[in-house]
Amino acid sequence: MAVTWTEEQQKVISLRNRNILVSAAAGSGKTAVLVQRILSKILDKEHPVDIDRLLIMTFTRAAAGEMKERISAALEQALFEEPDNEHLQRQMTLIHTAQITTIDSFCSYIIKNYFHMIGLDPGYRTADEGELKLLREEILEELLEEAYEQRDEAFLELVECYSPGKTDEGLKELIQKVYESSVSHPFPEKWLQQCLEVYRVDNKEELRKARWITLLWEETGERLEEAERLADQARAVCESPEGPWQYEAALDSDLLLIGQIKQAAEQKDYDKTAELLKKPSFARLSAKKIPEQDEDKKIQAKTFREEEKDIIKELSARYFCWSEDELLELLYCCRSPVESLVKLTCGFQEKFSQKKREKNILDFTDMEHFALNILMDEEGNPSQAARELSEKYEEVMVDEYQDSNLVQEMITTMVSGWAQDRKNIFMVGDVKQSIYRFRLARPELFMEKYKTYSTEDSREQKIELHKNFRSRAQVLESVNYIFRRIMGEDLGGITYDDNNALYPGADFPEGGEFLKTEVLLVEKDSEELQDEDSGQTPQELEALAIAAEINRITGREQILDKETGTYRPLEYGDIVILLRSAYGWADTFREVLESNGIPAYTASRTGYFSAQEVVTLLNYLRVCDNPLQDIPLTGVLHSPLVGCTAQDLSLIRLESPEGLLYESLCAFIEKEPGEEGEAENCEEQEKRNLRNKLKKFHRQLQEIRDMAAYTPVHQLILYILKATGYETYVRALPGGNQRGANLRMLVEKAMDYEKTSYRGLFNFVRYIESLQKYEVDFGEVNVTDAGSGAVQIMTVHKSKGLEFPVVFAAGMGKQFNFQDINARLLIHPELGFGADAILPEKRLIAPTLHKQIIRRELKRESLGEELRVLYVALTRAKEKLYITGTIAKLEETLARISYGRNEKELLLPGGIRSGARDFWDVILPALAGHSAMRNLYLDYGIPAGSVQECRDDRAEFKIRKITASDLIQDQIVDMTDLQIREQVMKNWDCEKVYDQEIRQTLEERFEFQYPCYYLAGMPVKVSVSELKKRSWQDEEQEETVFFQKEFVPLVPRFAAEEQTVRGAAKGTAYHQVMECLDYTGDNSFEGIRKQISRLEEMGKMSPEEAECIYIKDILSFVRSDLGQRMKKASQEQKLFREQPFVISVQASEMNDSWTGGEKILVQGIIDAYFEEDGELVLVDYKTDRILPGEEKILEERYRTQLDDYAQALERLLKKKVKEKIIYSFTLQKEIPVKDLPSTS
Repeated sequence: MAVTWTEEQQKVISLRNRNILVSAAAGSGKTAVLVQRILSKILDKEHPVDIDRLLIMTFTRAAAGEMKERISAALEQALFEEPDNEHLQRQMTLIHTAQITTIDSFCSYIIKNYFHMIGLDPGYRTADEGELKLLREEILEELLEEAYEQRDEAFLELVECYSPGKTDEGLKELIQKVYESSVSHPFPEKWLQQCLEVYRVDNKEELRKARWITLLWEETGERLEEAERLADQARAVCESPEGPWQYEAALDSDLLLIGQIKQAAEQKDYDKTAELLKKPSFARLSAKKIPEQDEDKKIQAKTFREEEKDIIKELSARYFCWSEDELLELLYCCRSPVESLVKLTCGFQEKFSQKKREKNILDFTDMEHFALNILMDEEGNPSQAARELSEKYEEVMVDEYQDSNLVQEMITTMVSGWAQDRKNIFMVGDVKQSIYRFRLARPELFMEKYKTYSTEDSREQKIELHKNFRSRAQVLESVNYIFRRIMGEDLGGITYDDNNALYPGADFPEGGEFLKTEVLLVEKDSEELQDEDSGQTPQELEALAIAAEINRITGREQILDKETGTYRPLEYGDIVILLRSAYGWADTFREVLESNGIPAYTASRTGYFSAQEVVTLLNYLRVCDNPLQDIPLTGVLHSPLVGCTAQDLSLIRLESPEGLLYESLCAFIEKEPGEEGEAENCEEQEKRNLRNKLKKFHRQLQEIRDMAAYTPVHQLILYILKATGYETYVRALPGGNQRGANLRMLVEKAMDYEKTSYRGLFNFVRYIESLQKYEVDFGEVNVTDAGSGAVQIMTVHKSKGLEFPVVFAAGMGKQFNFQDINARLLIHPELGFGADAILPEKRLIAPTLHKQIIRRELKRESLGEELRVLYVALTRAKEKLYITGTIAKLEETLARISYGRNEKELLLPGGIRSGARDFWDVILPALAGHSAMRNLYLDYGIPAGSVQECRDDRAEFKIRKITASDLIQDQIVDMTDLQIREQVMKNWDCEKVYDQEIRQTLEERFEFQYPCYYLAGMPVKVSVSELKKRSWQDEEQEETVFFQKEFVPLVPRFAAEEQTVRGAAKGTAYHQVMECLDYTGDNSFEGIRKQISRLEEMGKMSPEEAECIYIKDILSFVRSDLGQRMKKASQEQKLFREQPFVISVQASEMNDSWTGGEKILVQGIIDAYFEEDGELVLVDYKTDRILPGEEKILEERYRTQLDDYAQALERLLKKKVKEKIIYSFTLQKEIPVKDLPSTS
């Protein structure tokens, strides 16, 4: 069915010869449009483009794989319609080498093709996270050791200032933090030097021109605007009926003061502004008591005024507590330690790069920088490599452009069409979904182009996709309502207006009341909780509320089935709970849901090394490495690997209380039962059983310890899992797929480890312990469909790009994490380092103004990121959206926001948004004016006024307060229901027939017998070797290496095993030679030896197999009568070797009990046959151990097999088989197999 594209989507697909920025809203089908654009360029009738001339970069490997699959499928369909189209045929070949990839993989491609330009060994490998972490720690230790030896004053001052305490951990973290920030820039050393310039300001003129001073005046203006707004709100309360009008004089005085400060700030006079703010003269509020005035309004007016005064005081304390001279002095104090920090970081970078070169490893950052070095020279001009790539690519396409950084931006620019003056960069993304700031993404790059690109036809054009094809209108209207009020260019990066709102593009059948967006406010400070002292955490309370709601809607509410297009009951698997952070939340939610009978699944990104199955396996490896470790050995003995109880462990320990546990174990095993002459009682029987169990464990442990000396670690782990059956055991447990995947991940990590310069079990165990020491956590393995049929619990970041019928956006009451902006040293990509002026001799720490400005910028960026995270969470819902969270002091919150509900401006004041500490602080003020809040206001006696006419009256909300009593009541109902069911089951009369019809149905089903049960043991397909066994069941023997009459010396077991291996390879080797033997060539002894050597060189035979061949045996065959006949047939091209066949035969011919006219497929491979005088001669080579005179045994053993071969040949070639010959290499003679006389 043809897809109908919107006008904007069609533009995205068809526009050419320009740079295009596509701002694609959530659910707008950007991936489908991007794929269609690629296909339209490939399938263009006039100017078709080869797929390998398009560079397509996505954010993840999964996205790249999905895109390649979609393009491949579309090309296959096009080729099916035009099978003779050579261009399409070529694309199917090129698709496998096309650059549909991540930015990291593309950088790797550049390096592998131009490694000579940077002097890099092309045999490098990509290091894993754990290896890099250990390498960094090693280098930091070495770096600081050298610095301490030099005793440089600047370094010691840095240590004194930034590494308090007994260890250097704080300084190490600081160096790594600065290093990671620097490498996100194209030229790290240059950026580090720019960061130092801030602290090299020597006079007031330079200070006043600094960019951060400009930001200071912006912040001051915004805070004063907020203070003025609060004063105006307080005046509005005073002027309202029954308001405290006597406060107006004081408020007028405040407004006058704010005006004076604003005037000084507009003149950018720092000292004057500081003077006004240092001791602001606030007038006292009138104490006059007027009986008819509303006390609540008095309190509200005072609250607004206090907030206004706090802003003025904060401005003074944070930004204007110094003079300009003091600012210069503080910057000077910071200069030396910051320069020392930069010097250390440069030293770390140099040593780190050197170590990686020595090990020939790269990390992802190296790939980006090496690729950039290849593409640009030192002056920043494109290199010859960049010119070649620029000419190669017809178009450069970047998906998820909002998550790019500066290095990636420059790489993209270098490979675009500048060489031929072409605009050919196609960028698609959505700044509202930029949620990877912690990975140093720069959404500002997107916004810069968003502001400068034109919507009109031009060489740099912007196209906006507003229509959402994922969600119902109810979800989109709710999202629009909230984000029009909370997201602006100052916080979020973009103004959420009509141009950026979501519009429904998918058709859904009409729904009912259930589809309204619900806001669940879970009280965490209610009286019931305080009275009962329940000890329940906010997470548990919220999880209980969500569990109650899930139980209420599951199976009762209807949702649209994606596959059938019809309504069906809501299932657990349709629901997702999205969290800002999984740590401390996901496991709690899962446990609460499961305790309420709701299946739940969460794939943790942490906790790999704490997963029980991984802990047990690592303990086993530790014991294999060194069994004289009590804790790991106890863990293994107590685990399912051995199965000892606490009582068993005590019995073991009693054998040798003073020594190590392993010594006790050995003593217990060695002690023979009944040694003391006592009759065996129950206790002795238990000891005997335990002793047998431990003997088996000890024997297996010794075997594995012996293997560890020469076996690669990953193979050793696989052997342990198989020999102990532990993997099978954990896969049978609940969540078995996840557990099994975790064990397999350890195998993969062992394989990665073995790629390094280290080897052996000892080093691997130390490596894992180092990873645990430095808190490297891989996170549990993601298992496809692991959560199917269960409520999924995941982070918002993990949900990006996914969709779910019902979404619970949870944790709205969780406080934002501002830990980074409270650090001793702050880092901003543009403003550099924000440091405190630390004077150890005076024991004084003074935060610099520069640091306060950086803190303000980082906080604004963090809040903007939080709003974008919220946007991603809410736009995952297809049909139903819940917004949930715990809240304290709900009455106070409602009273505060109720005064702002009639604001004329749609966007909430900047002060409210920038002061948010959790999501409720922006969501509730945004909903303050909605009619759904009316009942909540009335519950707390807050004047609700008339039913509010919200500006977007299509947005429908249901806002509910959930108290502890509600949760307790639900739990009591559930417990009562459970008790009733339990009582019914206990009193169930098994003899009584409660429903005759159901009983009859059950009887019919349980008594059903399969009518063709006799077919159950009948195979669909058998091999000829299996057919041979049915005629040789009494003396069934496998074909083995032939008998050599040689003296066999007594040899050690390991040497005997090696000979067995050689023997097993011998039969295969002989068949390989006979398959490839050149009858027309030199068939002398030397000629056959050369043929065997050639087979070995071509890889058709291993060296071990070549050594097994006795050339005289091959020579005897060639000189035999049969050999000469086959040589003649070969010359006439009538010799055929190793011919596979499949034929169908009646099942009754195979087994008399297989009746019913069924047929069975018989498959096999014929060693050789040749045509002679129009008839066929069948030849089979045998290497069985047999003595002269026993030819008849060989003939009888293989008669059935050769009869089947003959039958197959006659049916397939329609020619008679006149002879069937076995050639025995043991006897060096041919044995004819004659037909048995007919019994009829």
